[in-house]
Amino acid sequence: MLGTKLNIESEIGKAFNLDTIVISDFARIPKGSKLVCDFGCGNAAIMLYLSQKTKAKILGIELQESRYLQAKKNIILNHLENQLDCLNIDLKTLNLEQKADVIVSNPPFFKVNKETKRSMDLDMEIAKHELFLTLEDLVLAARKNIKHGGLFFMVHKADRLDEIIINLTKYDFRIKRIRFVHPTITSKPNQVLIEARFKGEGYLIVEPPLIQYKNKTEYSDEMQAIYQGRSYLNESSK
Repeated sequence: MLGTKLNIESEIGKAFNLDTIVISDFARIPKGSKLVCDFGCGNAAIMLYLSQKTKAKILGIELQESRYLQAKKNIILNHLENQLDCLNIDLKTLNLEQKADVIVSNPPFFKVNKETKRSMDLDMEIAKHELFLTLEDLVLAARKNIKHGGLFFMVHKADRLDEIIINLTKYDFRIKRIRFVHPTITSKPNQVLIEARFKGEGYLIVEPPLIQYKNKTEYSDEMQAIYQGRSYLNESSK
């Protein structure tokens, strides 16, 4: 896994994808952080990646029981029970006693409407579409469970950036860093990476775009570096 010795198991067709990889690379964990949360942790891939960046406790929240059980299995598989844990609970009901320093999320991207092309697999529908968790639900859950000044990271569809900004502003987050993800150098962005601070101040950094592919079959140099675990190597060298 991304330049690490970690192992991960997943059901066929339900493994982590590029969204998981780019948000894991983009997220940063400030020194002194005590608790990091992954909202909608799936099989715990992001949690496992983040364990290479920090010694903080990492807590995953997962609605679907099958994915929660897979997350627990992957935590045990990597002998990380002392650092990582997971709860099988609806984010809309979550109220952590210890508020998080950092929250990371790769949430459902797609609204549910008559035109929505939905998977026949209910498990995948829930993971990809806002059946049980809307964008506003996600941001509100982050607000309820994050410390003053805490950081919230997410990857989402670029064409929903206006809604993302509206909802983050509504719940007292300020975007601090933003990066668009493009399939190729000539493509429009299809994803956006967001770093927001709860009750934050200061200016916005718009980072250069992340280009995923040189061509149809070859990753860009930066994506190759991400796959090789650059963010973990950088962190371990500090």
